[in-house]
Amino acid sequence: MTVRTILFAIGVSALPFCVPLLGLTRQGGGVGVVAGVAGLLGALAMWWQVLLGARQVAARLSRDRGAVVALHRWLGGCGAFLVLVHPLLELVADRQDALYLVRIDFTWVESAYISLGRIALGLFLALWLTSTLLRAAVRHRVWRHTHYVSYPLVALVFLHADGVGSSLSGLPWLRAYWLALAWSFALVVAWRLAAPLWSRRYRLTGAERISPTVTRYTLEPVGRPLRPARPGQFCHLRAGTWARSRPFSVVRADPGTGVLEFAVKDAGPVTRRLRALPVGALLRLDGPYGAFTSQAQGGDAPAVLIAGGVGVTPFVELVRRRGRAVRLYHAVRAPEEAVFAEELAHRLGERYAPLPRPAPVHDGARYFVSGSPRFVAEVRADLRRRGVPRDRLFTEGFEW
Repeated sequence: MTVRTILFAIGVSALPFCVPLLGLTRQGGGVGVVAGVAGLLGALAMWWQVLLGARQVAARLSRDRGAVVALHRWLGGCGAFLVLVHPLLELVADRQDALYLVRIDFTWVESAYISLGRIALGLFLALWLTSTLLRAAVRHRVWRHTHYVSYPLVALVFLHADGVGSSLSGLPWLRAYWLALAWSFALVVAWRLAAPLWSRRYRLTGAERISPTVTRYTLEPVGRPLRPARPGQFCHLRAGTWARSRPFSVVRADPGTGVLEFAVKDAGPVTRRLRALPVGALLRLDGPYGAFTSQAQGGDAPAVLIAGGVGVTPFVELVRRRGRAVRLYHAVRAPEEAVFAEELAHRLGERYAPLPRPAPVHDGARYFVSGSPRFVAEVRADLRRRGVPRDRLFTEGFEW
């Protein structure tokens, strides 16, 4: 399924909530109705965000993880607008003062359901602020834990709308649709929470230091392996069933034995825990995910690969399979940080080189950029300024 198909599905899923607007032309308008529809559509955007944020579920909709993440963020912007507009319109419709937005009252049934919506609004603001205005200022761990509030947030929204939503109470079929979304949300959350239980087990059979900051890990399956990884794909690794996972690019995948290799740079508690594991330790893996470099695996257009540091890992297997059709530029802070340099130089010859500045432009080529978010943004902006079209420029930033 393509992202356009997912967008079409989102549009179709929103149509039932627009039905109450049809009554405005007959009744002469109504701010309250518009407020209710805005709230329902905002809740639907959050529903889709949760669905696409669950990688195990989203992978069944589209294998292009980067495009799904971009759509997830776009839905966040749409949902933010609708969720914030909803209480403001309700305030106008009910002729209330600003305290209406924060007043918590559980003394009677309707006020209790309205208060659930106010609590959900507070949780949403915390989630939205840490994902937008404060994203650069907060640590990744804070951002990640704040994202967990999306589950109780959406649950509160479902309860709030079912308790006070006049559009739902006036249209039984629409309320049934709303409840179906609520139950499907519960199933998605249950799926995501239980996903580590059916992730595949792998045994660590080798750990080799290949640079001052990068370790190569070799893992063999215990039982059924993951499906074979294509060049540029990544898997999520965790040191225990309920341990925190991190994504790492596959640098070698043996389709016959299921053995996988990863090159991991030291970066925080997860990688420190990996380094401390003895040979023979068991890990949990899920994946593979992503479609980065898929456009470089066929066709006649030459591929120009641009990597920053350990960002070269998505390209290693591609070079092994299609080395004659690619050119690789590698930016590193020191020569000893150029992991896989010897193999890449052997396979590519003069087509493997340090990254010059500005980045080189080759006529008719497709460009693939991988590295830290700052590196990717700078190289992408440079290539765009120099005339590289958007549809020939593909990027992969580190996903945490």
